[in-house]
Amino acid sequence: MSDRGASSAGGFEFRDQMSSMARERLGTTGIGEMISLVVENGAMSFGAGEPSSDMFPVDLMRDAMERAFCDPDIWGYHHDDFGSIELREWIASRMKQDGIAPDWVGPENILLTNGGGEAISLVTEALIDPGSLILVESPTYTESLLTFRKQGAVCVPVQSDDEGIIPSELERIVSARRARFLYTIPNFQNPSGRTTPAERRMRILDILRENDVALVEDDPYHYLSYDGPPPPSYLKMARDDRRVIHTNSFSKIIAPGLRAGWVVIPPALVKTLSSLRVSAGLGRPLAIQKGILFYMQGIDFERTIAGLCGEYRRRRGVMLDLIAKHLTPMGFCTNRPAGGFFIWGSAPGEADVKEFAHYAVREERIGIIPGSAFYPDGEHGGDGSFRLSYSKVGTDAMEEGMIRLARAWRSYVGAERSKA
Repeated sequence: MSDRGASSAGGFEFRDQMSSMARERLGTTGIGEMISLVVENGAMSFGAGEPSSDMFPVDLMRDAMERAFCDPDIWGYHHDDFGSIELREWIASRMKQDGIAPDWVGPENILLTNGGGEAISLVTEALIDPGSLILVESPTYTESLLTFRKQGAVCVPVQSDDEGIIPSELERIVSARRARFLYTIPNFQNPSGRTTPAERRMRILDILRENDVALVEDDPYHYLSYDGPPPPSYLKMARDDRRVIHTNSFSKIIAPGLRAGWVVIPPALVKTLSSLRVSAGLGRPLAIQKGILFYMQGIDFERTIAGLCGEYRRRRGVMLDLIAKHLTPMGFCTNRPAGGFFIWGSAPGEADVKEFAHYAVREERIGIIPGSAFYPDGEHGGDGSFRLSYSKVGTDAMEEGMIRLARAWRSYVGAERSKA
């Protein structure tokens, strides 16, 4: 009798059954690792890149969901695989009104997804074969890197500065290597908080046109702009070129637990994305989509966004002031994002920030995300960097967290010196 794949004390091990993708391409992310450490140590966290729960419109969403559950259409299969046509019409209209979408975008180009993550996953399945080369800004969102790697992509980082992707670096890479697409978070980027200005976006689009490369624009922070409106989207700027795939989400402007996002699909990919959606399951919960629609129809959108921006602007200001008070005197450097949730910083000297982040959680119960989490495997550009988030921590607790972080750094540096 063969013992291949045999059970051990822990049960059947699936040694011969597991796919090469699961064996070779999956892994934990740096964010997930730090979140687990924060929970295990009961720590305060500057790492959570998500909205604050006290900002969720609980009562209004409850009323909207009650109305949705009175709709008899939600109880059976919804046979429009792209999701609620009414919500897609609302999204198309809103995007055009706000200068995000060009005239060709209609509800037939919008696919509702299980958050922005599923939008990225579907696009990845449509455009990547094992070994395909894709371009990512450096640094970039770690969960997207995991999605690309799972599909078998080779992720090539494009050097960035305080205004995002450096066009000359992009041009150098795409002229030498054939890439499927460029992935970018152009507004208040996760993790760096950077925003790419309009002039640079146009130059990047020109380079992509000249080299026949598509662009995936991930824009979940678009509406969280605190110092004036963000630049026009790549989707809008490309006009009828239609090489831009745009993904977005309701997570940042309503609540992440709804798991609701969307992707704007150029006509050439509509049939492909439709088939991928069907293969991934028969639609997404219509009740959630209807509830979001009723909520959006019942609010003053501009006033609601202004309220969100006002509170997050205040939290950004408090954290920046605390950084100046507690971290800057020790040699830390950070930027000032114009929106979104994140501040990007660098530690003094040549410290291993990943090691320090683990130390800070264990010794002072304060969590940050080391910058190394946001770079493709093998790239060490983020070893001295870190990401802080001001979105979920109340301003009353921020100073205590910053005191802990500064104290952790002083003791960590002292411990390192004693080792030497």
